[in-house]
Amino acid sequence: MRWWQINKRNADLERELRADLELEEEEQCERGMPPDEAVHAARRAFGNIALIREQTHEAWGWAPVERFWHDILHALRSARRAPLLSAVAILALAFGIGLNAGVFTLLNSLFLLPPTLKDAHSFVQVYPRYTGWFMREDQYSSFTTEDYDSMRSRSKALEDIAAWQVSSPTLDEGKPNATVLATCNYFHVFGIDRPLMGRFFASGDCSRGSATQIAVISESTWKTELGGDSSIIGKTIRLNGSLFQVVGIVSSDAANFLPGGVFIPYTTEPMLEQGRDSLNSPSTPWLAVAGRLRPGFSRSDAQSELSTIMSQQDRAYVKRQVSAFNRKTVLVLTNGSFIENPAIRDRVVAMMIFILGPLTLILLLACCNVTMLFLSRTVTRRGEIAVRLALGAGRGQLARMLLAESLMTAAVGGALSILLVYRVPLMIMNVINASRARSVLMIHPNWLVFCYLAVLVVLATIISSLMPIRAAWKLDLLTALKGREAAATMRSRSTSGLIIVQIALGFVLVCAAVMFGRLPSLITGMNPGFDMRHTIGVPVRVDSSAANRANALTFNRTLESRILAIPGVLSLAYASLGPFRRVPPTEIRLPDQTAGQGKPTSVNNVSSGFFSTFDIPLIKGRAFNSADPTSPNADSVAIVSQAFAREFWQAEDPLGKSIITPDTRRLTIVGLAADTQSESFGVTDGPRLYTLRDPSTLDGGLFVRFSGDPKPVENAIRDTVRSLDRTQLIAPESIWESLEADAEQMRSLAGIILIMASIGLLMAVVGVYGVLSFAVNQRTREFGIKMVLGADRGTIFRSVTRQALRNTLFGLLCGTALAEPAMLALARFQSGSPLPLRGLNMFVFAVSAFLLAAVSLAAAWFPALRATRVDPMQALRTE
Repeated sequence: MRWWQINKRNADLERELRADLELEEEEQCERGMPPDEAVHAARRAFGNIALIREQTHEAWGWAPVERFWHDILHALRSARRAPLLSAVAILALAFGIGLNAGVFTLLNSLFLLPPTLKDAHSFVQVYPRYTGWFMREDQYSSFTTEDYDSMRSRSKALEDIAAWQVSSPTLDEGKPNATVLATCNYFHVFGIDRPLMGRFFASGDCSRGSATQIAVISESTWKTELGGDSSIIGKTIRLNGSLFQVVGIVSSDAANFLPGGVFIPYTTEPMLEQGRDSLNSPSTPWLAVAGRLRPGFSRSDAQSELSTIMSQQDRAYVKRQVSAFNRKTVLVLTNGSFIENPAIRDRVVAMMIFILGPLTLILLLACCNVTMLFLSRTVTRRGEIAVRLALGAGRGQLARMLLAESLMTAAVGGALSILLVYRVPLMIMNVINASRARSVLMIHPNWLVFCYLAVLVVLATIISSLMPIRAAWKLDLLTALKGREAAATMRSRSTSGLIIVQIALGFVLVCAAVMFGRLPSLITGMNPGFDMRHTIGVPVRVDSSAANRANALTFNRTLESRILAIPGVLSLAYASLGPFRRVPPTEIRLPDQTAGQGKPTSVNNVSSGFFSTFDIPLIKGRAFNSADPTSPNADSVAIVSQAFAREFWQAEDPLGKSIITPDTRRLTIVGLAADTQSESFGVTDGPRLYTLRDPSTLDGGLFVRFSGDPKPVENAIRDTVRSLDRTQLIAPESIWESLEADAEQMRSLAGIILIMASIGLLMAVVGVYGVLSFAVNQRTREFGIKMVLGADRGTIFRSVTRQALRNTLFGLLCGTALAEPAMLALARFQSGSPLPLRGLNMFVFAVSAFLLAAVSLAAAWFPALRATRVDPMQALRTE
């Protein structure tokens, strides 16, 4: 029977019962009984109509539905009797659930959904993993142009294949902008067929050798970077100094995720990246690839076909001797979402856990507070519950009734939380990056978000109902029926457990806030071993191709001489490694070792003025000088760090010793430099080797040392570069200023975590206050007896605060047990980043414990004070 047939079947049942009853009345009347007595006699003979109705419903299978409905009606009546309590519980759960679901909506859009909105099941993205090539075997990489051309021309399973690469050229005279060098079918493959304005790329725009310099910009870039100019179509923008004509705008809500703000044909790569030509290189992987499945083909079909094509490409590489390596390619096909990207899948999962974990703690704290409210309501209704039990209600029925009350509260809270589901992503993006917040408008919850929301509602229902159900089951029926339930002294472990749980959860959140709140000051307050405040990085882009080599060298020489003439400039130098950038190690070995027996070392190829420019002290020996050989084919000299010397020669003097580089050059150590912290914040670099840069090369970044205020020098350097090359759009800044920008991003992240921790701390404090107030109310009779027996008010006050202190300490211990593995896991997760997040940090624990203990004891103060005001005579009247 279907649910919509219930009313009809109920009507039939009622009609049948009424007919049977009338028939029985007629039979009683035929036996000579007066009509009034016949009615009563018929009812006695017929039996209990309500019982018959229930038995019939049981047979139909409706009874569980009816019981559930009655429980919901009872929950509604209970909420109506205590509207304030119900409203507070609903708002607490709405906030906890909504915050979780809102952040999950953002993560779902960024990490879990495929990038396309149109026919997502046919979208596939291809990731190659190479073995026997120049990269690590466990790394996923990109495709060469030849690989892309081969797949596109020979694939039958994919009807269209696009390729792209994300770069960061400077847009006009602003900051670097994410730019996608894409094939002309890029938007079509991503399911975007109609631009917001103008047009997309035509097939001829991506022809090899084409001089077409056009660009499609995103709606976000159009509004934030270009001022929303309505006549932008046909105008030109500069990318790394090259002019591109804007031909179209792509809408922000055209796809789930588009990686760039500007889109240009991928054939312009040699012009955009001066000195590089990945487009025409047969051995440089640089393109990401995605396509659309042809109808009738599956993802496995496409993987088999593309694997065959790439195997043929691998054999062709060896046959054509494109590379000395024997390349073998393994492919992985995904739906294009970040969570399926094999290169970052583990990091994405870990990131989601670290983001949703603190939010889950906030929800648990909200549930604890709601549990306390429901527990107090259950205690005040002990009389009603006792009567129900006396009338035959089972413990299971009682539990079901209380569960329905929690379910109704959580369901209403979940429904209200939908408002936060829409607002939280925008609020988070405003805090992190206000310029990109407009793109969040397209983020909408989907079925996965609502499933997550439903799980949270069920979780909140179960957690908030467990303790009230337990309290109802432990009810002393006899005492409650005598109307003396208020006289019973209650010292439950439940209240202590609630305090401990809330303190423990709050401690974890406060630890996170303290840890991330220290990041900006740690970043800007450290001493890396070199001068950050008086060293400026000059990001000059020079076309270093063979055809332009002479001009590039002349440009560099002229630029060096003019920069040195700027007032306040003291020196300049080149270095192959930039500050605070992770670098792949190189094997360096001793003369008596063979290849493979050396040790990993970071090698910085520097010019002769490097150490004076960065103010890195030399412990022993000398710096480089102009007489030192610089030819890459000749033996030369080198300077090593203290860490290098310890690693290779322990306590021996490194001066005069020799080492061998991977290209078999023999370098003699002439200097010992102090250790620096240039790779990770607050961590001393590992072994570092400084080699002397050949002045005739164009490698390395330019750094300038100055004195005084950095701004005039930065402006003068920028004007000098522009005077030599109008296409150079650079923004020189000191290493300190660059570090400040990184710290600013950390402040945004720390701000979000601080807000979460503050909410958690507030919930924990309110929870502790509520639990202690409840406990004091339950111990009123006990306090009265103690006072009668001689206890003074100070003894009562100390008794309450001692209990609060004991529970707080247990909570802090439990919180430490939770926070310690979380911090270790976080440190392991970000071990590859330069952030100064380390494992266990006693300072974080100590500050968090002190803060939480202080606010918890403050929350316990008022309940303890109220306990001292108990009137012993009034408390004992209930006895």
